[in-house]
Amino acid sequence: MIGLDHLNPAQREAVTHPAGPLLVLAGAGSGKTGVITHRIAWLVSELGVPPWNITAVTFTNKAAGEMRERVEKMMGGDLGGARIGTFHSMCLRILRQDGDRIGLRPGFNIYDATDQVSLVRKLLKDEELDEGSAGARAIRARISRAKNRLESPESMERKAYSPDMKLAARVYRDYDKALRRANAVDFDDILLRTLELFREYPEVQEQYAGRCHHLLVDEYQDTNRPQYLLVRALSKVHGNLFVVGDEDQSIYRFRGAEIRNILDFEQDHPGAKLVRLEQNYRSTGTILAAAGAVIENNISRKGKKLWTENDHGERLTLFEAPDDRAEAVWAAGAVRQMADSCAFEQIAILYRTNAQSRQLEEIFRRDRIPYQVVGSTQFYERKEIKDLLGYLKLSVNPADDVSFRRIVNTPPRGIGNTTLNRLEDMARSLNIPMLEAAREAVHQGVLKSRAATCIRGFLDLADWMATNGPELPVADLMDSVVHRAGFEAYMEKAHPGQGIERMENLRALVSAAAEYTEEEDDPTLLGFLDRSALISDADDVGCRPGVSLMTIHCAKGLEFDNVFLLGLEENIFPHSRSIGMEEDVEEERRLCYVAMTRARKRLLLSRAGLRRFQGTFLPNGPSRFLEEIPEELILKVSPAIPEFRSRDRFERSSGSSAASPAARKFPPARSAVGRTCEEATPDGFRLGSSVLHPKFGSGKIVAREGTGKTLKLTIRFEAHGQKKILPSYTSLKLRA
Repeated sequence: MIGLDHLNPAQREAVTHPAGPLLVLAGAGSGKTGVITHRIAWLVSELGVPPWNITAVTFTNKAAGEMRERVEKMMGGDLGGARIGTFHSMCLRILRQDGDRIGLRPGFNIYDATDQVSLVRKLLKDEELDEGSAGARAIRARISRAKNRLESPESMERKAYSPDMKLAARVYRDYDKALRRANAVDFDDILLRTLELFREYPEVQEQYAGRCHHLLVDEYQDTNRPQYLLVRALSKVHGNLFVVGDEDQSIYRFRGAEIRNILDFEQDHPGAKLVRLEQNYRSTGTILAAAGAVIENNISRKGKKLWTENDHGERLTLFEAPDDRAEAVWAAGAVRQMADSCAFEQIAILYRTNAQSRQLEEIFRRDRIPYQVVGSTQFYERKEIKDLLGYLKLSVNPADDVSFRRIVNTPPRGIGNTTLNRLEDMARSLNIPMLEAAREAVHQGVLKSRAATCIRGFLDLADWMATNGPELPVADLMDSVVHRAGFEAYMEKAHPGQGIERMENLRALVSAAAEYTEEEDDPTLLGFLDRSALISDADDVGCRPGVSLMTIHCAKGLEFDNVFLLGLEENIFPHSRSIGMEEDVEEERRLCYVAMTRARKRLLLSRAGLRRFQGTFLPNGPSRFLEEIPEELILKVSPAIPEFRSRDRFERSSGSSAASPAARKFPPARSAVGRTCEEATPDGFRLGSSVLHPKFGSGKIVAREGTGKTLKLTIRFEAHGQKKILPSYTSLKLRA
């Protein structure tokens, strides 16, 4: 029997929902995690549902871990077989068990973003193109977006209308083939290959859906199309679907999240019940009133009005800085004052884009304020970590060519590009992995004596790992690889002054493997690699000392006593790419709402009159979101900062004369590329000009990049939305 007396009426209604589909609209800070965990415990203790028939999924390891801990506490320290994890961990578990049905051999690897870019770069090289001619990262992002739309390479190729898109479609096709050849999946594939398994083997889908007597989904507003289909597939047999989400916090459309999934829930699930959680336990009344005033301007929402029994609290602080450096100086000064009464770890500085952190970091370092940049280089993205993991990945999957290329000469063992190219040619001609090609090259004697000796040394280490990997504890295996490969001497030589720190990182990875072994009932090398691959950068926020600096997207799901929200200017926030597209502006407004509701006690806002862009100071007007906050909720502060004379610097950099006071206070909005509509352009494609495209029809130019043949225009079309167009590759006409 679990106690429900401490729950409010809406929470209790959700927890005790008898059966069938239920949508819980959970406002920010309304205790949604508690509702999910109580629901699981209530199903077991009150309805007698066996724990192993309950599955709960969320989006981050941190959220899943917190959920598990709470449920274990309520159920006496044992989940009893209830499955709680992320979408990716759930699907990976399915693929490890049944992936062989769709051609995934045991030991298949997971390619992270770096591995994916490395593979795309190799495919571009095969097309005799360099990184600059197309951009491996940009193509990798396009492939990911296509996968989230469930778009095949063939479909992408049919829709391609520009050289860049046609190239991306060709690379997508080859990328997909390369992944299958390497017995590997990327993060998108973990979901897509599970759907493929369910589609090709309906009995497998029925088997897993049959175990899901109750499926609970957290953060439902962030689900993309593949996740939506997985939820439908797993809830198909029993129909007991319990989803929790907030349409006002749907901020991941750029990753494929579809807000319609939550807005259309009742339509998708006839007879579904709706419960609203509107009591906020996190923020002050003033913060909620301000955030509510902003989000009420959105149209695409089901609607809710948050309220709280917390104190009304102080007004929001607004600092109107002369420029972005003054903004950073103000933030640092305010943080110093706060530090007298709260820990640095209870302070977060949020911004729209990563580029905004530079000034902050400079000032914080100068003033010796401890900080951590969330979303910067993660532990598992550091080169030395990926190098060591590359050895382990190749040992469990000899077909992994990406890992082979990464480690075959790391640490250096005298294997040059000529030898690698020869091995690649042999692998291609014989249709075998590069590791096998290396063995064949040595066996056939096609390499020069020195190169053959070097390759033999690597193959000896690979053979030792393949033989001992299954027997040794993961930490012992890793420790042996570090010494046998010569990582310590390599670190000291390759990274002067950083060798000790990098070796400490490797030792930390060995420690992580030891912890994994202690925590798991059946620890394996593959299991450790899976866990390492699924760790996200937000999982250790607050674990390191200092103020948290992060983009708003990284802040989702977190909360702090004191929150700074910087850069509230048009073209910065909302971002210039969203201007003119209502659905994009609505997502930016949801992003603002998320940022504001991270704060428990104090919310401090700022905007800069001038912000440096590509070396030049550009003016931006105040964000529309600022203007949506009632004036009575804001306290404006403008402390004198004599060390900055931003107006003079702007005038010198631009060559302009002094602007009028009104113009300085409300500067005209500028495009992110720094040109106004009135400025002349040699090609005639001015910002604001009307154009006619042979496929997309009429549109207006809203941004431009490059010149000549590299000119790229961002055009907002009347019937097709915003698109990037290369005039040199299409018949684009100016309209009078």
